[in-house]
Amino acid sequence: MTESAVKTPFQNLKFLIIIIKITGLISCQLVNGRLKPASIWGRYYCLAWIFFHCAYTSVNYYEWCIMPPEIAGTLFFLIVLRSNAFFVSLIPYHFVAALQNRIVAKFCDKLEAYDDKATVLGYRRKDKHMFIWLYFAYTLTTLTMKTYYSISQNIERGTMALLKVTFEIVSVIIGTYCVFITVIYLDLIRQRFRHLNQIIVPHVSELPVAELQGKITIYDVRHLHGVLIDCAELINDLYGTGTLFTFMSILVEFVAVIYLFIEDIEDNNAIVTILDLSFQAIYLFAMYHWATLEANRIEESVEKYGLSFQNVKCRMDKIEMMLYFYHARFSFTAADFFILDLTIFLSVNQSLLEFIPLENIMLQILLLSDMFYGTDVYNYNNVNFAIC
Repeated sequence: MTESAVKTPFQNLKFLIIIIKITGLISCQLVNGRLKPASIWGRYYCLAWIFFHCAYTSVNYYEWCIMPPEIAGTLFFLIVLRSNAFFVSLIPYHFVAALQNRIVAKFCDKLEAYDDKATVLGYRRKDKHMFIWLYFAYTLTTLTMKTYYSISQNIERGTMALLKVTFEIVSVIIGTYCVFITVIYLDLIRQRFRHLNQIIVPHVSELPVAELQGKITIYDVRHLHGVLIDCAELINDLYGTGTLFTFMSILVEFVAVIYLFIEDIEDNNAIVTILDLSFQAIYLFAMYHWATLEANRIEESVEKYGLSFQNVKCRMDKIEMMLYFYHARFSFTAADFFILDLTIFLSVNQSLLEFIPLENIMLQILLLSDMFYGTDVYNYNNVNFAIC
């Protein structure tokens, strides 16, 4: 049995956990790569971030109230809706960090329980955080660019303008890492389900015997699967509501940007916003999708490598196990409103295409191309199209 350099779930994620802790999205103490329940001051710190968001939103409301009446209208309503959706999407994550830190520590203990059992069976696992570091590198780059452009555009407007844009940047960073903390937990679960399917199950004994030295029984597989399902249920309960509001916030932002395109309202960050939100949404739902896929592959793996139907003594155990894994199929949900996987984008795209005229979409695409190429303009159904 080869020794692994990784012995605890969060040992190689210390730097990321510190960043998430600073942004108030986790209050647990990181001790030797393990998450332990936080002190009362750590929970107060996470609650303070909720009051920060409330104060910042109140300031925005005040500014909206003193705006000239001629600004009010559809665009004004859209700005208020976007801000409120984003504000609401942040609250569940700080709530979990402040009031449910013991459940997060329990999740860490479950991961360790799986790793310890896998080590006893002779198949120590090793974490590979490629997807986590990919997300961090991309978001760090985009956040740095947004921060630079926002400060450079407001540096001549005075101290108050810089202070306001700083608060806005902090909120954007926290919103980005709300998605990031969910991605970290999902990837830790996915890797263990994958280890169970690809490493543990192919070496299972065809005899349903318990405590046979040097053999992995089907009951060991069932125990490990149950531990990981418990982990998945904990994350589903903790972040299902947060994911629901996050998805609603991203969807509102998409609609707002599309509206700006249709109304031909200038927005310098529109393309960057669409690309950034698209990456975050696809990445989040892809992690949900892959974790669910690995969790439900166990039935197929056990049927392929597990007990044999040819052995009469094993037949009833085989049937019992297959029934268990069939009924243990799992799926993440957004607070039980809908299933979280990549199929959600099919229904969203269909809904958007029903409400957005195709001619307007073509118009905006062609107008964008007009920025780079020469064009000729002609009229089609009273709509001016720019054709390369």
